Amino acid sequence: MTTQPSQSTNSIVHEVTHEFVELTPELAEKWLGHNLGNRHLRRQKVQQYAQDMRSGNWQTSGQSIQFDWEGRLIDGQHRCEAVIESGVTVRVLVVRGLDPRSREVIDTGAKRTGGDALRFAGFTQDPTVLAAVARIADARESGYLKTAMATSIPTLSNSDIIAWAELNPDVGSAILLARRTGKSINIQPSVWAYCLYELEKVGANAAVEFAESIADMRLDGKGDPRRVLLDIFHRAATGQRRKPGIAEAIYIVFRAWNAWASGVTLNQIVPGKSNTEGNEIPKLAGIIRADDTNSGRAARP
Repeated sequence: MTTQPSQSTNSIVHEVTHEFVELTPELAEKWLGHNLGNRHLRRQKVQQYAQDMRSGNWQTSGQSIQFDWEGRLIDGQHRCEAVIESGVTVRVLVVRGLDPRSREVIDTGAKRTGGDALRFAGFTQDPTVLAAVARIADARESGYLKTAMATSIPTLSNSDIIAWAELNPDVGSAILLARRTGKSINIQPSVWAYCLYELEKVGANAAVEFAESIADMRLDGKGDPRRVLLDIFHRAATGQRRKPGIAEAIYIVFRAWNAWASGVTLNQIVPGKSNTEGNEIPKLAGIIRADDTNSGRAARP
C-alpha cells in the first residue's frame, strides 16, 4: 500500500492510500452504505458492467474506486452495483483519503454530469436544469448565442457550472416558475428557466404574470404576443413546425416579452433562415406595472 499526504483547506494533512482489493458482492454492499449524496444510478451502465463481469471480460485497470477522507464513497457506485448484480468478485484499485470536493470534478466511465457536480456541491433543487441554464447563460455572455439561428454552445466544465450557480443564487425562483408553467407551453425547461431568469431581472412580478398567463391560457385575442409564443411551441410539439433550437426559442420568448411589455400587438414571430442582420436576439424591454417595483420604462421590441 502506498501513501501520500493530502492537504485540506484547514491545513490538516490527510493520508491518501491506494491498494488493490478483491471486491466481493458483500463488500460492495458495505461500500454502497457509505455512498452518501452520490449521483443517480445509470441502470444501463450497471448492466453493461455486470455483463462484462459475468462473461469474464471485465479488466482490472487504473480506474479506481475512491473514498474521501471521511470514509464516504465518492466514485465507484456503478462498479459496486454491478458486482452485486453479477455475483462476481473482481479485483479493483481503491484510493482512500481524498478531499471530498474532488467528487465535483471526477470523470469516469459513467460520465459525471454538471447536474451530478451541482448535487454534490449542495445544489439539490433541479440540478440538471440548473446546469443547463448555466451553460446557456455562459454561452450568451460569451457571445455564442447572439442570433436566432446560432447553434454553437461552448463546453462548460463542472467547476465552472458550480461557480456560475454560486454567483447566481436567484436563479432558483426562475427554475421553479419554469417547472410550474413550462409543460403547458411545451417549451424546453432549461431554455424557459433561462428566459424567465432574465425576465425576472427586468420585472419579477411581471415575469410571473407573463409565464403564468401563458400557461393558464389567460390571453387576449388576435395580436396578443403571448398567444403567438404559445402557438409556436404548441405547433412544434405537434409536428406542425420544426422545433426551435435554444437560440431561436430565446429569440421567440424575448420578442414576445418585448411586445407584451410595450403593449404592442404582434401577429407572428418569424426569424430569418440564416445568421444575418435582423436575426439578433433582442435586448429585453422594461415594463411599468403598479404591482412591480423592479421594473423600468417599456421599450418597443
